Amino acid sequence: MKYFNRLSYILAFAAIGLFASCEQDNEGVVYNLDTMGVTFLSASQSVSFPANGYEGFDVELVRAKYSEAATVSIDAYMKDSKGNKLAIPAEYTIPSSASFAAGENKTTFHVSVGNIKSGVTFKLYFDLGTDNANVDAKTVKTVSVYRDYTFSKIGTGSINSEAFGDTWAVEWEKADDITWYRAIAPYEEGYDVVFKVGTDGKTVTVAKQAIMSDLMGYGTAYVAGSGELVDGVISVKLELTVSAGSFGQFKEVFYLPN
Repeated sequence: MKYFNRLSYILAFAAIGLFASCEQDNEGVVYNLDTMGVTFLSASQSVSFPANGYEGFDVELVRAKYSEAATVSIDAYMKDSKGNKLAIPAEYTIPSSASFAAGENKTTFHVSVGNIKSGVTFKLYFDLGTDNANVDAKTVKTVSVYRDYTFSKIGTGSINSEAFGDTWAVEWEKADDITWYRAIAPYEEGYDVVFKVGTDGKTVTVAKQAIMSDLMGYGTAYVAGSGELVDGVISVKLELTVSAGSFGQFKEVFYLPN
């Protein structure tokens, strides 16, 4: 019994010391409960831009107390591979604050995006700090920004289609920063097909994509498959599908421009 009592005292004092240590470690980051409760609606957001014709995106903030007008600061940064903060590149224009009008519980700030590199996902971090936040607030938001690859015209080739039993000319484009080829409307106007060539320079992948608006009354038609690129000729096995099911696989041979 004496051993048990002594152990109880030791554990009690240890717990008190641990609690005090935790309080000291967290000092300075405890949220003020008597604030207007500013928070991001979500901790993350993804923005995907086309290769051209984009301008920027909005980020939304909300607050719990909104009777008075208010302005909150925004700290924007990127991170390196070790998690260290990096300055925002010149291609982005980001405000240093966001304002709420009196009686307004929501607001947005706009991020303008310039000529960022295609095919790369950039992560931006927006930090509101804790001065205006409640304990459950999302004060840091990560926004992933992606710009699609840009393509340049490379000339006229052709297609020999098993699916449609014919051969015809096709205009081609190539991505500027990666070995991807795009056949311009090979089956129907407005529906291009992208061929992704692997790092081996041979393996070709065709992700599922629409090729025509309506196939025999079954609705939108899609293809997906894989093959290889040899001496300027892309030979692929493509499965032709609609919402109701599959028409099977067909060998489609695409000839790049000479």
